[in-house]
Amino acid sequence: MDLRRGGKTAIDRIMKAYGFTTKQALCDKLGISSSTLANRYTRDSLPTDFIVQCAIETGASVEWLAFGTENNQQVSPPSQAITEQHHQDVADSIHSIAQKSPNEIKINLNQGGKAAIERLVEAYGFTTRQALADHLGISKSTLANRYLRDTFPADWIIQCALETGASLIWLTIGKGQKFDNLSNNVRPIHRKHIVDGELIDASFFMLDTNLFTQPLNSPIAISFANKTYIADMAFSEIVDGEWLVIIEGKSSIRKITRIPVGMVKVTNSSSDFECSIDEIEFIARCHSVVVNNI
Repeated sequence: MDLRRGGKTAIDRIMKAYGFTTKQALCDKLGISSSTLANRYTRDSLPTDFIVQCAIETGASVEWLAFGTENNQQVSPPSQAITEQHHQDVADSIHSIAQKSPNEIKINLNQGGKAAIERLVEAYGFTTRQALADHLGISKSTLANRYLRDTFPADWIIQCALETGASLIWLTIGKGQKFDNLSNNVRPIHRKHIVDGELIDASFFMLDTNLFTQPLNSPIAISFANKTYIADMAFSEIVDGEWLVIIEGKSSIRKITRIPVGMVKVTNSSSDFECSIDEIEFIARCHSVVVNNI
């Protein structure tokens, strides 16, 4: 998605969402000068900070405010789950929080960057800020600079909300539910790709826990060979089945069969071999697989 252009039409939609008929009314609402708004309008840069504030205050769809559509083709697959009901849920959540604690709804887009970035990491299911930087296509120094300056990342907030379906108000101020459009049984889990034997962080996977008869204590999704494996990193013993393993420093998904004594047969689609169970590092036991990786 391109969050750099489209400022003119976005500002027009922001005015429509607020119900304003003049740009001066919008300036008064946002607390900015007419020259500042005129400059943003002329440059046509997407006003991500205005969009975040407008979406939270009016309940308007971020996707509509930014792109003028509810189903923009540039948005990655996870955002397809964002529906009109979700946007209504966001608005309802804002109003509900405001009614319970009216003094807690304070939006200051000039600060709060550190906490917001930590919530971005959490929403994507990453474990490090470096993984977030890689996903956003920015340098580690760029992320570190915003973090240290506490600069509010409105552009990243919008991208994360569209890609993950995370609540905009939670991403912005940390209030309400993280994923208020999801059932209690659906939650994001860490996801990794196997590339040339290396495990690479890859955003998240939305897991419906109702699909499993036994709970997964430490679930993880692994994308490998056009499949996504749902595995559990918590296990008490090595049993027959498919596993995420490390063999001589390389990660892969292999079928493991126990054989006497203290030995295993290791199989994949092209070969098999036998070795001591101690020669393999077992990372996670696979419980299901989704063909045609999404």
